[in-house]
Amino acid sequence: MRRIEGLDYLRGAMALAVMIYHYVSWSSGYVDSSYLLGKLGIYAVSMFYILSGLSLGLVYYGRVNNANDIGSFLIKRVFRILPLFWLVLSASFAMDYMSSLFGGKEFDPDLVKVFLNYSLLFGFVDPSAYFNVGAWSIGNEMVFYAILPLVFLLSCRSALVLPVVVIASVAVGFYFAAYRLDSGSTLAEQWAVYVNPFNQIFLFMGGVALGVYGKNFNIKSLAASLLLVLSFLVFYLYPVSGDTIAIVTGAERFVLSFCCMAFVAGVYFLNPTFKAFPARILGFFGSACYSIYLLHPLVAKVVVTISTKIGFGSIVGYTASVFVTLAVSWIVFRYLEKPMMNTGKKVALAFERKAQAVVSN
Repeated sequence: MRRIEGLDYLRGAMALAVMIYHYVSWSSGYVDSSYLLGKLGIYAVSMFYILSGLSLGLVYYGRVNNANDIGSFLIKRVFRILPLFWLVLSASFAMDYMSSLFGGKEFDPDLVKVFLNYSLLFGFVDPSAYFNVGAWSIGNEMVFYAILPLVFLLSCRSALVLPVVVIASVAVGFYFAAYRLDSGSTLAEQWAVYVNPFNQIFLFMGGVALGVYGKNFNIKSLAASLLLVLSFLVFYLYPVSGDTIAIVTGAERFVLSFCCMAFVAGVYFLNPTFKAFPARILGFFGSACYSIYLLHPLVAKVVVTISTKIGFGSIVGYTASVFVTLAVSWIVFRYLEKPMMNTGKKVALAFERKAQAVVSN
């Protein structure tokens, strides 16, 4: 499968959007949902789900035919997600422990939650039982990874399976937006409901459907460009304000989600590419998006604390945190993420060969 560079660029842009949203909201205290940044604070993660489903749909649809294929898929996913997640989780605990020693803060983590996080089972058991900022979405992804290969396996028996699952996921999303989440309360008060993976799965499955069926359409560059522009304008101009609950309930949930899906589709069909220096920079953002996403809260915690103590204040601290996060993310991607992804491919290949040898004997 050819590499679709535009999707890498979009991943990087969404990771940066989440980081900037957090830094602005932490420094100012609030970002209204009427602003583009306020909408992206929620829907950048939604875009990650769509992009994840799209990529996996492109690569794995039609290639999951038995239990061995499922095993290989899960091995690669675990090696992609777990090493960095463990690093960030352990670093967070270490920082909290240091704070308890020198800052007088209590350090008494719930051991059940610790187990659920290190095992990545919290998304299945209690999606709100995470420690690190943004980690809830990783728990969601693990649930999606458990469901997807089963959907693909059943799709080998019937082509109707995937459309039925996609439609069912949209129906569940409607149920959450219309009935489970109350537009009269804040999103913070209902966060445990919002982070339920079944409230998000329609985004992931929509991305899968785009990856599976989108390659059958020959969309011209002009049409893809128009799709990009129109979806962005509707997303940006759609009238909404107040707490972010306003953009995840009612009709707003599906209008904005559809805009995200359309925007990803536009990038997919257009596949914008760059040369030389811009391509390297944008490519780095895309490759290191997972590191940027998980590391930026920890980096800010350290940098802002230092900046405040030496008299520069939090604004300077958060600004510096952007550059420090990018530097640390480059190091972590190069020396942890990339080697572990390569190791995962080797382990998965060894698993496949061993499984084939068992079947042959």
